[in-house]
This record gives sequence, C-alpha cells and structure tokens, in this order.
Amino acid sequence: MIETASRALLSLGCFVGVGSALMLPFTEAGSASRLVCLLALLLGLATVAGAVAARLLTARRQRLDAMTDLTDDDVNTPEETR
Repeated sequence: MIETASRALLSLGCFVGVGSALMLPFTEAGSASRLVCLLALLLGLATVAGAVAARLLTARRQRLDAMTDLTDDDVNTPEETR
C-alpha cells in the first residue's frame, strides 16, 4: 500500500514541479504569479523527495524483514555425531 501511495505522490510531485517549471519563464519578475510558481516548484520538489524517501525506507524495511526470516541451522558433520 505504501508503494502505491508513494508512486502516486511521485507522479503528482513530478506533475506539479514540471508544470510550475514550465510556467516560470512566462511570469513577470517580482509578480505574485512568479511567487506562486516558485512555491509550486518547491512543493513539487518536496513531494518528490518525500515519495523517494518513503520508497527507499520501505525497500530497506522489506530487506531487513527478509533477512530476519533466514535461520542458521546447526550443521552436524559425521565426525560430530559419533
């Protein structure tokens, strides 16, 4: 479930970030629309960073859980059993 949500957030962050980056050259310097574009760009970048961090943490947790499932059984060689 976290993987699906992080993928959706990644797509949303990319959409917002790229859209605001494309609009940035068409706004006047010092205007409110430039400020909104910059804030949207920061929001998009923060969303992408959060989604990537969530995916990395989830992958790490899954690896750690997989490692704890491994059990080391004692190996008895024929010399030890005599």
